[in-house]
Amino acid sequence: MNVIAASSLVIALVAIPVSSAIAANDGTIEISGRITATTCEVEGKPPGSGAVTKTVDFGDISAGNLATEGQTSGDRGFQIHIGGNTECVDGGLAKIRFDPASPSLDRTTGRLNIDAVADAAKNVQIQIANQDGTPINMYTEDSQGTTIVGNSAVIPLIARYYSTGKAEKGAANSRVGFQVVYQ
Repeated sequence: MNVIAASSLVIALVAIPVSSAIAANDGTIEISGRITATTCEVEGKPPGSGAVTKTVDFGDISAGNLATEGQTSGDRGFQIHIGGNTECVDGGLAKIRFDPASPSLDRTTGRLNIDAVADAAKNVQIQIANQDGTPINMYTEDSQGTTIVGNSAVIPLIARYYSTGKAEKGAANSRVGFQVVYQ
């Protein structure tokens, strides 16, 4: 076989469509959303900068307060302050959305696991709740919304320990990323 004939054969083989082993679609994923003009500062920092650290100090909580599964203890209210800049548009609704990729987030319970350190408490998670005490599944839910007035808003939340069984003493620290979302 000469070079021209061999080249023509290769080109012909490449041009032949491969028989399709690809099946038909099983469904459609529809994505909806919208881009808003609202971009409020968060705790005086630019939005999206990751520069905010909100600290909630529980102090010491007795393991006896978390003796059975489902008990909560140590409720600590805290607030996320947004706004103070003109891009924080009045009338919008601001909510806190928790980062579903945060390593401490238990995707099954929507609560935070305690840091795995040598002296870690046992059978305890951290739950975040709305101001009215309603627990937030941080994996699937946003906080309740707060209306922006005067180019600012305060989003009130509660952090508490949650017993997954009889709690055992030890360090009980955790963390989760968050962002402010608007409607």
